[in-house]
Amino acid sequence: MEAKVISCTTFGEDKVIKIVVSSHRAVTNYKPGENETTVVVADDTCSKKDVEEIKKTCEKLDYVYEGRLHEDYAQTNIGPGLV
Repeated sequence: MEAKVISCTTFGEDKVIKIVVSSHRAVTNYKPGENETTVVVADDTCSKKDVEEIKKTCEKLDYVYEGRLHEDYAQTNIGPGLV
């Protein structure tokens, strides 16, 4: 599964894009646009090992990791607007 956009908020030229992924490869393959803050949520089918890899990949790419979909996912106010 590739990254799937589940939310997009814009404020002027700034964007906050929230994506759901099932592996760290999907995070790596996602190409953000200009002036974009990327927020990542792990799919609820991910193993604990996958989630750890996704977290590490997010740190390397300067993305925000928010948690697992349908489990510990909590919506936050990241970037220029509430996502």
